Amino acid sequence: MSMKYAVLGMLIERRGYGYDLANRLQRRLGPGFRAAYGAVYVSLDQLAKEELVAESKRVQVGRQVKVYYAATPAGEERFRAWMREAPSREPLRGELYLKLAVAQGADLSLLRDELERLERECLRDIEAQTALIAARDGGGADVRWEEAVRWLADSAVIERLHSDLRWIRMAVRTVASVTDDGSVSRDALARAAEYAAAA
Repeated sequence: MSMKYAVLGMLIERRGYGYDLANRLQRRLGPGFRAAYGAVYVSLDQLAKEELVAESKRVQVGRQVKVYYAATPAGEERFRAWMREAPSREPLRGELYLKLAVAQGADLSLLRDELERLERECLRDIEAQTALIAARDGGGADVRWEEAVRWLADSAVIERLHSDLRWIRMAVRTVASVTDDGSVSRDALARAAEYAAAA
């Protein structure tokens, strides 16, 4: 749902076509956010059905037809209403959590290996993202709003990675503490949380 309104916001700035919009979003949000091209096209279809955007021009380029879209007055009104809505936090979900929920016996050893791999991956990603922000920092001069948004997006990725890393380290310790009868002591849980917080 949010992608639809992000696309609408890009169209309020200036008209565009699907591929262009996805690239503009990607540039603005940085590599930590994947602006899926398919999601942009689905959003454009939904917005057109709701008459929040209108086709403004079709351009034939070789064998391809580019369809340009522009926000309608109703689209601008709906976008402003969306901007006033309180955003929600993303729900905790994903394949890893589902696997943890149903793992038992030998599955736990496999999951521990996978969690340790994810820990290494998080550390590499934190290092890469930190280097990316440092490389983009020109120092001194004020920046345009678009650059500030990119900085916020890049910073959100780093914060999320640090949070993921703490959780993964806690999960590794917890999985390692599972006894043969399938239980984990409360002390082991507390130590796992302390370890993750200190790391």
